[in-house]
Amino acid sequence: MTSESDGQITTSPPLGSTPPRRGVGRVLRLTVQILGCATGIGLLGWCVSIALRPSNRAALKQLQTASALDIALLIGLSIIVLLASGGAFRETLRPIKRLPMLDVQATNVIACLLALLPFKLSVFFRVLVHNRRDGVPVLTIGAWFGAVGVVILCVLLPMIGASVWRGKADDLWFITSGGGMLAMLLTVLLVARTFRSEEGWAWAQRSYAKLPLPRSIGADSKFATTFFEKSHEGVRMLAAPRVVFGCALLRVIDIGAQAGRIAVAAAIVDSPLHWEQALLAGSSFFLIGAAAPTGALGVREAGTASLLTKFLPGIAMETFATIVLTVTAVEAIVMIVGSIAAGAYLRPDRLMRGKTNQRAGERE
Repeated sequence: MTSESDGQITTSPPLGSTPPRRGVGRVLRLTVQILGCATGIGLLGWCVSIALRPSNRAALKQLQTASALDIALLIGLSIIVLLASGGAFRETLRPIKRLPMLDVQATNVIACLLALLPFKLSVFFRVLVHNRRDGVPVLTIGAWFGAVGVVILCVLLPMIGASVWRGKADDLWFITSGGGMLAMLLTVLLVARTFRSEEGWAWAQRSYAKLPLPRSIGADSKFATTFFEKSHEGVRMLAAPRVVFGCALLRVIDIGAQAGRIAVAAAIVDSPLHWEQALLAGSSFFLIGAAAPTGALGVREAGTASLLTKFLPGIAMETFATIVLTVTAVEAIVMIVGSIAAGAYLRPDRLMRGKTNQRAGERE
């Protein structure tokens, strides 16, 4: 049925038709997250049961007698992982807005702890703090997170490809990973600098206008205006060499620290790994955790132990399970302690009650 009002023709749904239920998608997403959480807990329990096998008693005994230096190394490397991740977030936004390093690091440590859980709580928390406390617009945050993701992909994809091809971190693995990273980072930088210019951005807008889109999101819509305004901020971030190469370096430091934790944990249980083996293990631990859609806890531990048993058949499954669980335990303690201090500093409870404490314009 159609009706005419003020010169506009509107169409009503046919009689007897049922309007789409928006709640169905929400329920489905909630169900997936709950199932993912249950799966992660199950995998974590399975990993623990593997580590507690009678055949692994010697490794567990070694773990109980770990030296203070080994524990300090695990704690220090876990702190480096958190600082590198927080630094990458802060530096990515730098071309648009400078946030105090302490604020970003405090937000990051809590978000990293929440990333172990489902429901995208880490993303919600970052948006809450950076929007209400730091005064960063939501759409700018979206562009910011997108730019962070692009750099992460430039680091991770070559590593994934090299790992699938080689199955080990040998010389060709390093050459392929390093060359692939450099090529992807240069491509991103050149494309972003092209679209940062007035001519390049005008071409992007003209191309968008030619797409057969509904009026609500067409070239003349408010959505398109806001979308291009904030997307250009993301382009400006990726057009800065300091952001692209600096943040990539921080991610490499992150993965290096991950490998260091694996190496230390392996030495504690008297199953030392070669550096290339530890690097493959650390990068797998990082990759699986980053890719887990419903929370990293359980998935990365079981996934890393299973994957490395396949690629490094000389080491038993229960040994790898003990190693990754040791890393997770120390990391969790560091993040919990850090989150308590960060929570006292940030006061997220006030933000959730709607009280803002924006620090817009504050310099380093």
